[in-house]
Amino acid sequence: MSAIQVHPEVREALRRGRPVVALETAVATAGLPAAPLGRAPACDAPGWNPEAHCGLETLALMQRLVRAGGAVPATVGVLDGTLRIGMDGPDLARLAELGASIKASARDLAVVMAAGGAAGTTVSATLVACRHPLVRIRVMATGGIGGVHRRWTNRLDVSADLLGLATSPVCVVASGVKSVLDVAATLEALEAIGVPVLAFGTPLMPLFYSRGRETLPAPRRVDDIGAIVEICRAHWDALGSSTSVLLANPIAERYAIDAAEVDRIVAEFDDDAVAGARTPLLLAEVQERTGGRALDANIALLADNARLAARVATGLLKDAGPDPASGSLTQPATGDGR
Repeated sequence: MSAIQVHPEVREALRRGRPVVALETAVATAGLPAAPLGRAPACDAPGWNPEAHCGLETLALMQRLVRAGGAVPATVGVLDGTLRIGMDGPDLARLAELGASIKASARDLAVVMAAGGAAGTTVSATLVACRHPLVRIRVMATGGIGGVHRRWTNRLDVSADLLGLATSPVCVVASGVKSVLDVAATLEALEAIGVPVLAFGTPLMPLFYSRGRETLPAPRRVDDIGAIVEICRAHWDALGSSTSVLLANPIAERYAIDAAEVDRIVAEFDDDAVAGARTPLLLAEVQERTGGRALDANIALLADNARLAARVATGLLKDAGPDPASGSLTQPATGDGR
């Protein structure tokens, strides 16, 4: 079996110059609960099945919203030791079963693949797929990026997402930096590695569950898709940069959790949590302490980021033909395409 497989729909979309949006799968294997929500989420979620696996249902919602925006979803995960770029329902169901609670960063991909295993992909691992010569996808949607952890001066704990952003010419649509992290330090790191950070429609830096703090202004505000597209084109085409553009999309106000409330929960959390597991543990703590409001907020921001990513992908390809660098896509993709 091939190590890399590109779904025929994704391959054909790229060949024809249609907009494509990459989606990570760690949200389904590790980020959100497997237990059914038992109700519709607070946000508008057309087609939601309240009795289905919550993480998978959220990913399916994101796929539907990407399609509704005129783009093709390229859902990335590792199944049977193969990095799959474009996954559908049956494969995602197997991934959730075999890769339950497992997520792979860029560091882990080769290990999981060599073992013939299964894992959901984080932002950094999904970016590996986005920049692969078989595809070169320019836009991905996620929840929030990883970065520099709080109290990093006591123990260095930095997400692999930052290196992925430093090496991947992709517009990453996220609700900013996960609010359980040291956001100011993460913004400094993003500046150091040359990643433009754009906040969509707000002067504040979005903070995942929260819309931001007055003390943390965004590096740059953008108010329309045209401005985002022009910045991306200048960054990649005019300057030849190979870093990402982070588009920070604030959570809708009606679903947001106050930043001070999240800060209190994080401050009271046991800081001796095992390195590498701190983010999921902290997010689980926030969810428990907010009585489920954080889960609704998470689903809402993921859905909104999928919508926005489809708009950006469409804007990037408007009046532009297929990327000449993706000429290899006119040839059969590695493997059976599934």
